[in-house]
Amino acid sequence: MKKTLLTIASIGLSVSAFAQTNGKIAKNSGIFVTTTFVQQSITAGSSAIVCDTISTITSTAVGFSTAGTDTTTPGCSPKAGYVFGSNCYKDQEKANFFPKALYSNLSSPQIQGVIVGFYKKGTKGTGGASATTVGINIYSGTSNTVMPGTSLGSTVSTLGTIVAAQTNTASNLFYYTFNFASPINAPATGGFYASLTLPTTAGDTAVAFQQSSAPSNMAWEKESDAVWYDMSTIWGGNYSILMLPKMCGTSVSGISENLGLSKNITILPNPTTGLVNIAVILQDKENLNVSITNTLGQVLINNKYDGISNDLLNFDLSHFNNGVYFVTVSNGKDKMVQRLVLNK
Repeated sequence: MKKTLLTIASIGLSVSAFAQTNGKIAKNSGIFVTTTFVQQSITAGSSAIVCDTISTITSTAVGFSTAGTDTTTPGCSPKAGYVFGSNCYKDQEKANFFPKALYSNLSSPQIQGVIVGFYKKGTKGTGGASATTVGINIYSGTSNTVMPGTSLGSTVSTLGTIVAAQTNTASNLFYYTFNFASPINAPATGGFYASLTLPTTAGDTAVAFQQSSAPSNMAWEKESDAVWYDMSTIWGGNYSILMLPKMCGTSVSGISENLGLSKNITILPNPTTGLVNIAVILQDKENLNVSITNTLGQVLINNKYDGISNDLLNFDLSHFNNGVYFVTVSNGKDKMVQRLVLNK
């Protein structure tokens, strides 16, 4: 079945739209401007064991898409749910391919877990019965043009636990980490798929962010018939899902590289009209200090955070003048400084 997209995109509350008429319909794509998520790396200690997060996101914007009215399918009108999440079509899983090239810097690579970027805005998006399970499956993969293969391992969580990870409700984007009880050996050739298993009971919803108009399609879906279909064929266009598998292994060079906090922290949006989110994705809990200074070096904000690993920190700069500011994040051993533009 060919699913047709009707997309409404918003950047900073601006809205534009285009429509098509047949098949399944998707609309309401909320876009968040970010810095790149690609190949974010983190160092585990000072040994030759290195842990990286990998991603196929190549854009500086990620979004979510909802499925619009489909009067030809029973139960899909007036609302059909979400494209990369629960919907009236009862899609079972949404998978993303990760090629070997993304973790070729590691020998004996293992997948320790998968970080997923979820959408929730009040009662919209991710939510439902707290005990409902949502999981991650890992499948072998040949390429992004071949459907997921053999199951390599899985883990589950609950909607209640996932929703609790949204510590900052001012942001619609939050991260949840699915950790495996035992690391999963990553394929030595081809790559693998990480797949989000979705609740199919009415009222229970899980929604992942995605990149639309990706260079090539990395996303597949398992529909209600338990058959895999690539998103390019089903929906049209190319997609990558905001998933970051946590990879660990021995560095090919035998040296653990300290790539710094800049690989673990994302500031969004940038430029900003006032509200700033700092996405933190760390291997272990750390104490962080975040300061924001102006071009004169004056410290305008200076906050301390104890014991955080995956979090979204919120700052409101709307009462400051337009211009350039600098965000500094430090853990006492390393620091990241990034330029931030305020344009109200």
